[in-house]
Amino acid sequence: MTTEDLLQPGHVVKERWKVVKKIGGGGFGEIYEGLDLVTKELVALKLESAKQAKQVLKMEVAVLKKLQGKEHVCRFIGCGRNDRFNYVVMQLQGKNLAELRRSQPRGAYSLSTTLRLGLQILKAIESIHEVGFLHRDIKPSNFSMGRLSHNCRNVYMLDFGLARQYVTATGEVRPPRAAAGFRGTVRYASINAHRNKEMGRHDDLWSLFYMLVEFVNGQLPWRKIKDKEQVGIMKEKYDHRLLLKHLPSDFRQFLDHILTLDYFEKPDYAMLSGLFERCMKRRGIKENDPFDWEKHFTDNSVTTTVTTSPAVISKPPLAGTVPPGTHGTDNMLDDNIMASFEDHGENYKMDDMGGKRETSKENLAKVYYPAEVIEGGRMPDNAHPRPLNENNNYYANNNAIKADEAPPDSKL
Repeated sequence: MTTEDLLQPGHVVKERWKVVKKIGGGGFGEIYEGLDLVTKELVALKLESAKQAKQVLKMEVAVLKKLQGKEHVCRFIGCGRNDRFNYVVMQLQGKNLAELRRSQPRGAYSLSTTLRLGLQILKAIESIHEVGFLHRDIKPSNFSMGRLSHNCRNVYMLDFGLARQYVTATGEVRPPRAAAGFRGTVRYASINAHRNKEMGRHDDLWSLFYMLVEFVNGQLPWRKIKDKEQVGIMKEKYDHRLLLKHLPSDFRQFLDHILTLDYFEKPDYAMLSGLFERCMKRRGIKENDPFDWEKHFTDNSVTTTVTTSPAVISKPPLAGTVPPGTHGTDNMLDDNIMASFEDHGENYKMDDMGGKRETSKENLAKVYYPAEVIEGGRMPDNAHPRPLNENNNYYANNNAIKADEAPPDSKL
């Protein structure tokens, strides 16, 4: 930590949340691990300076509240503001899926782990769409495993700073804007995102598709290209069927489905879920099989299982419940936060590709929490995205908000 940080270890927010250490920070805000003095559980505190021109935590809080009780969403604990910063407090999670993939020997997941993670991510995406929002920054570092014994096999969706409401108050799909600006992370963005088109539900699924390919392959063909326009051109020229090489043949159906969707159409989530389940059943993959990072070591007659779950300080309340004292804030953020759905500027996040990698022991235990980064777009109906041959895995560090990830014109 530095003296410029908004908080220091030992600082107590709202006489309740005691700062343990900083676990992320950069151009978009700061994230701290804290101890809830009421429930005795570890929490994540996300802050943004009150002086920032671009205030983004309101959307974060709005969507997080809307999703409470959903299986793949962090528990909201509290939020507030003072004259120095705005903040939100939420359940602390374990390592994100980008970190876990990079920790594997090949830099890739097995098909078993890929299918089971993919199914949970699909359900998480469906859940945010069900409440009328698009995520618009679907990528591995925005999904984390639980960190406690009772939830360490559950995937949690993070980062709602780029979310956008795609329905009106009456539930109708909002008319698309002619030019929406790029939103998201270049590596996982849909072709429509690169074309600055309005994003729809299918764009979140395009990002999931790219994630699945990277999970099982260990890389995407454009992973080394930093220029947004060049990546977009490559995606348009690339025959996406070639990306299916290490996935079951059933995933041609996944690709064909998202290719046919437009902005207004609702994806067939049930069909896509059935596709994952069918592939798992055919291969004898069971939900309780160990994930790739859950390794077993045998020493004489003693077997130890290593998971992402650290020691439990105290069992937190179940998802959807409100622990005591969660309503106290330094001037609660606007109750009418749901009214603020406009996009601000044409900023975007390049790709999780730049910046120094943090390798300290403390950093290995970091949790990536909602970071405001910009994305969007959708796959054109007539696009039939031919390839580039590259072999090296790029190990980007996604588990913290880094200054070099700030969009060029961001004042955050």
